[in-house]
Amino acid sequence: MGFLFGREHRLRMIRKRWDRLRERSLKKKEPTRSNLLAKLDQIENNLRVLEERRSLTRFEQARLSKEIEIDLEGIRAMVESKQPEPQKYSQPEQLQQAQQKK
Repeated sequence: MGFLFGREHRLRMIRKRWDRLRERSLKKKEPTRSNLLAKLDQIENNLRVLEERRSLTRFEQARLSKEIEIDLEGIRAMVESKQPEPQKYSQPEQLQQAQQKK
């Protein structure tokens, strides 16, 4: 039962959540995508420290993993938020004029 409640299980769940958010952020449009990927890269550095350094105390492990989880929740909220696409033409008349010019 140690694999369910231990450190490795928690790391696997965090890494899995990070991977899913990275895949979902790659599907976003460019200005949002670059912001999300930059934040995910910062989180990945912390995640690597947590995975590779076995000399961390339990307190440091808990603190770092909680920080990562909080950051991932913020990114998840950004990924799930519905941002309206910028409209090129706000009025139907402008759209018709633009089509006539072509």
